[in-house]
Amino acid sequence: MAWNEIPARDDADLSFQAYYARTNALYGLLPPVSQLVFDQIWESAERSSLVEMKKSALVGCMVADLIRALGLKEITAFEPEVGDWFVHSGVTNYGSLGPGLSEAKIDLASHSIQGVTRAECNITSTASVNMSGSDDISLVVGRLTSYSKFDLIAAGYREQSPGLAKAYQNGSTTGKWLGVTDLSALSMGGEWSSKLLRLDVQGIPDQELLLSAVADAIERFQNAVETQGGWKLLYDDSGNVMHERQHQGMFRMFSRLAFGSLGIQMDLNSDHGSGPTDFTLRLNKSTAIIEFKKDEKLDEMRHGVSVQLPIYMRSAGAAHGFYIVMCHKRDPSEVTEFLARTVRVDSTLEGIMLFIIDCRRKISASKAPTRSAVPYEPPGSHEY
Repeated sequence: MAWNEIPARDDADLSFQAYYARTNALYGLLPPVSQLVFDQIWESAERSSLVEMKKSALVGCMVADLIRALGLKEITAFEPEVGDWFVHSGVTNYGSLGPGLSEAKIDLASHSIQGVTRAECNITSTASVNMSGSDDISLVVGRLTSYSKFDLIAAGYREQSPGLAKAYQNGSTTGKWLGVTDLSALSMGGEWSSKLLRLDVQGIPDQELLLSAVADAIERFQNAVETQGGWKLLYDDSGNVMHERQHQGMFRMFSRLAFGSLGIQMDLNSDHGSGPTDFTLRLNKSTAIIEFKKDEKLDEMRHGVSVQLPIYMRSAGAAHGFYIVMCHKRDPSEVTEFLARTVRVDSTLEGIMLFIIDCRRKISASKAPTRSAVPYEPPGSHEY
């Protein structure tokens, strides 16, 4: 565990100084607009005299938000399944496997897991020195690929930050974090876009660039929830669905790379005269509105997309709105069909884009019932 026994995932001001990264693995997590931003920043760093510092800053910011947005746990504190992401801030043992390759080994309670590091993934000139012998002061981010193997995605130092004291609940001095990571609070931590390159995209109108960046961030958010275990952070310890602020916090973290580098301003709960919006986004004179909604009541979902969001858009002077529905109970395909029908028959809803995200709890592969034990539910059996 890190100093003060505060998990990295609960540090609002987490600062990760990377010296090693499998950038192709991180790059593969990004949608197209974010990939474009990453490429531009990386190429700019290559041309700079501060190449190591700029590359480390880019990777460090991405990994810090990945740790918090997915609530990555210390591997020594839980039993991960194949495919799970984790962090490790204990001892990592490194040994040479030949020219350009070394083995990374992490000892767990019952066994060890091994990974391979490659010299071409070193970001700084000190990486080879840091990743030799027993390293007990670095923070490692990995993904389990089998019972005994893992991909080492990134390694670096975690800097102590003044925000750590905020992680204690109710004045606790036990050093033990209680409850689920509050993504809403963590996403309000210090912005890191100033550490990266500010891009000036030529030839693309502001409105088109803004819409593309928003859709890009929603895609990253959706992938994290549906395929990378992000759904786990949307429920409290009792299994109850958390407030929409939790969903918004995760989205905010995954939007930082593109929004910060493109100069998109993101305002939370702005009131333009008709009530507070979830998010108002601006790129120069172009504006868009984002509204989140749970799938609890169909009437409320219909009202949100056909009445509430259009009013917000008119008040803010926004030509486009994004309606994001988090499905915790209903089948996303049913919600998609229902809302699409509402938007399709109402010509006044032009400019509204629907995104339906499957936030339903996933059953662990190791705990899933046999196929014969799964109850059959006829299509369309949900009552509206």
